Amino acid sequence: MKTLIVYASRKGNTRRVAEEIARSLAGDGSVELLDVSDAPSRLPASDILFIGGPTEGHAASPPMVEFLDRLAAESIAGRTTAVFDTRLAWPRVLSGSAADAIAQRVRAVGAVLVGSPGSFIVTMKPELKAGELERAAKWAREISARVDERMPVMAKS
Repeated sequence: MKTLIVYASRKGNTRRVAEEIARSLAGDGSVELLDVSDAPSRLPASDILFIGGPTEGHAASPPMVEFLDRLAAESIAGRTTAVFDTRLAWPRVLSGSAADAIAQRVRAVGAVLVGSPGSFIVTMKPELKAGELERAAKWAREISARVDERMPVMAKS
């Protein structure tokens, strides 16, 4: 399975989550990791796309919004996609969620969302709360397994 992970990160926490997702899925096939500043508007092919960023001002960060604004709709329409964010451990109504904002944007251009959005918790310092990288790896493996179950089995020659 080919996995593409596109992320935005300011303090390095979301980058660490994206890297952990990449590590956890590397045994299942090729994994490409792209910072939003390096991601093309037409994304390369993949079986699953993960998009994530930090929650800022109750929504996605400006770099993530800029990426989503320039993302070619045809490169995401019909693509199996999972979204994630980093945010404070406040109730969602208080903290907001970049994952929810990203999901709304990609669903509007035809992405097929799989699984629940992942939210990984940071402290006020800001640093990832203990255990969040392990939780991110588990979440990614669960998402990947759902996608793998739905993929057609190739005929053997």
